[in-house]
Amino acid sequence: MAHKNIIIMSIKFLLVLSLNLGKSFGVETLQTWCIAKPSTPELTLKNNQFYACDHLDEHDCDAIEQDHPCFNTNSLMLHASFAMNLYYQRKGRHPWNCDFDKTGLVSLNNPSIGSCILTGGEISVDLSSVGKWCVANPVSNNQMLQTNIDYACSHVDCSLIKSGGACYDPTNLISHASAAMNLFYQANGKHDSGCDFMGTGVIVMTDPSYGSCKFEYRN
Repeated sequence: MAHKNIIIMSIKFLLVLSLNLGKSFGVETLQTWCIAKPSTPELTLKNNQFYACDHLDEHDCDAIEQDHPCFNTNSLMLHASFAMNLYYQRKGRHPWNCDFDKTGLVSLNNPSIGSCILTGGEISVDLSSVGKWCVANPVSNNQMLQTNIDYACSHVDCSLIKSGGACYDPTNLISHASAAMNLFYQANGKHDSGCDFMGTGVIVMTDPSYGSCKFEYRN
C-alpha cells in the first residue's frame, strides 16, 4: 500500500510540475501578422501581391490602390506585405500561409501605420521553441532606415552589410537596415525595446536569413 501511495504522489507531483512549467514556458496566445522579407526582389514582391490578391475576395486589396489608405507611400514592400498579411489572416494563420516561397515573415508586432491598417489575428505560440529576430517595418521610409543603420552600426560591427560582406546584396536600405537592426537587437539581449527603433522595427519569429546572409540568432 505504501508503495502504491508513493507512485500516486509521484504522478501528482509530475502533473503539478508540468502545469507550472506550462505557465512559464508553454503555449501563449499572441497576435501575429505576415510581412514580406526585406531582401525580397521587386519582381517577387509583385508576384506575391498578385497571388495573394488573386486568392482573396474582389475588393479585399482595394486599400493598396490609388487614393486608398495604404497607397500613400507607393511602396511595393508595403503593398506586398498588406496583401500577404490579408492572405495569411484569411487562410487560417498557419505558418505555410505566410511562406510565399520563403519570402514571408511572421511578425509579432503590428506593422500598421496611420490609416493603413494591417489586421492581426491570434495564434497559439510555444515561445520556448521559436526564435526571434528584428527587421525593419515594411512601412519605414528611407530616412528612417538610414537613421537605424547609423545608430545600430555605431554600437555593433556591421561589416556584413559593407561591400564584400555576406549581407551586402541586395543593396537596398531596408535589407541593410534589417541586418543591422537585428545585430543590435541580438547583442542587447533580445529585449523588445532593442527592436523598437522609434517604432520602425518589428520582431519576427521566422528566420530572415537568405543565401549566404545569415541573420544572427542568440539563445
